[in-house]
Amino acid sequence: MNMITLFKIKHLALFLLLFCLQNIIFAQIPVGYYNDAEGKSGAELKTTLFQIVKNPTVWEGKYFNARSFFNEHDRTPDGLYIWDMYSDIRLPEWIGTGTNALNREHSLPKSWFGVGSGQEDRYSIGCDYHNLYPSNAKANNAKSNYPLGEVNMSVTVTFNNGVSKVGKSRIPINNGQYTGNVFEPADEYKGDFARDYMYMVTCYEDYSQIWTTSYGMTMLQNNTYPTFTPYAIDLLMKWHRQDQVSEKEINRNEAVYDVQGNRNPFVDHPEYAEYIWGGQSPVPDVDAMFSVRYYSQGNRLQVTLANFNGAQYEIYSVSGIKIKENALQDDGIISCSGLPSGMYIISIYSPNPKQNKKYTEKFVVNVIK
Repeated sequence: MNMITLFKIKHLALFLLLFCLQNIIFAQIPVGYYNDAEGKSGAELKTTLFQIVKNPTVWEGKYFNARSFFNEHDRTPDGLYIWDMYSDIRLPEWIGTGTNALNREHSLPKSWFGVGSGQEDRYSIGCDYHNLYPSNAKANNAKSNYPLGEVNMSVTVTFNNGVSKVGKSRIPINNGQYTGNVFEPADEYKGDFARDYMYMVTCYEDYSQIWTTSYGMTMLQNNTYPTFTPYAIDLLMKWHRQDQVSEKEINRNEAVYDVQGNRNPFVDHPEYAEYIWGGQSPVPDVDAMFSVRYYSQGNRLQVTLANFNGAQYEIYSVSGIKIKENALQDDGIISCSGLPSGMYIISIYSPNPKQNKKYTEKFVVNVIK
């Protein structure tokens, strides 16, 4: 096997892996959950998402019981340890005291929104599992309430455990008005933190006049849009783009949705960050009018097409064997009954030779047993 062939095989495998991941994201989003957000951008999109995800479920002891959620859902891929994004210390179960104690850590500090210790369960913002993570206590204490940033390693670093760092920022913050410490997570979690912060200022848009403390105001403004300071927008969008949505985030987003009834839109739809803070807009064109999404609820495909008139579809296995064909109905729904879990290819076309546009897309069936 020559090097060119090996290169192509490796890149094909990578493409299939990324495609599977993208479709798994879509497979878990409830049907119609983000319908109201279609075609919107900027402040309008942010406020629409606020209306969709606001008011997560709160119950007595939710904050205290976060450790049970961590034990079950914040686990390393092998299932053996709690997944601590703040340190490399591996613990099989929650430990609340001792040298390697864990804390329930608010990623966006609770002091920024005025919730004190012991008050977490009084407000959904204080016990929102999208913003709570297991954290090594030493790393948590070092993080304090500092803003996020990138530490200047050429000057004094006050904390560095190989995963988290605390020190002076290498980037001027708010035109040099803030010169204190910043907290920098590991590269593999920077996108996680960015999307958490995006979620918080969206889900709690009605807190826009409450953001407080000198640390918080390095990243937040008292407005509903853009809410982030220019420094924060540049930093969070950089991290969001560099560290893309991981399987860890997808699984956790689903677990949080199961217990508190709302989702992180920026995990489900990373493009929303671009539409709100990245200066992009969802511009419709002919090809953009075509999409295929699989929904495990109902085991079906939902096809979006500009014109369904006379359209036909064919479904193939990844090896090229035709499995199913029929006319596409006006509602765009195709049953996947009888298809085992796995990847497939769908082609949508018109039998009219004058309409020679053909759309092809891959999708993943995830049969719930």
